Amino acid sequence: MLPSTVIQVKSKVGTDPNYRNSAEVLFFEVPANSKELVLDFSGVEFISRGFADELHKARLRFQQERNIPVIIEQVNEAVQEMLSAVARTQEGSTPLRVDIPVIRVNSVDELERMLLGC
Repeated sequence: MLPSTVIQVKSKVGTDPNYRNSAEVLFFEVPANSKELVLDFSGVEFISRGFADELHKARLRFQQERNIPVIIEQVNEAVQEMLSAVARTQEGSTPLRVDIPVIRVNSVDELERMLLGC
């Protein structure tokens, strides 16, 4: 079975990524033999709209070119709101494919915290 590649977003772009070009960095070193790419947003407090927009585009491009799914996990409410806002505005610009953000949770407690906003 092919391995998953997990990238700690905070270690690559910091706790508050504000620049568009920072999003591209997350996709540079993904091995060709990965079965999926997991972007772990633990410790990321905020993302700018520009970063979220470029992340959305880079994610779609990466998935299309490499045929490797990109999973986003461990996002806080502020990051999720920005990712959702950008996804809604980008829907019309990708007529062949609509990207639905996927958030993986590792426990029932984590799911409950996410749903209740705790």
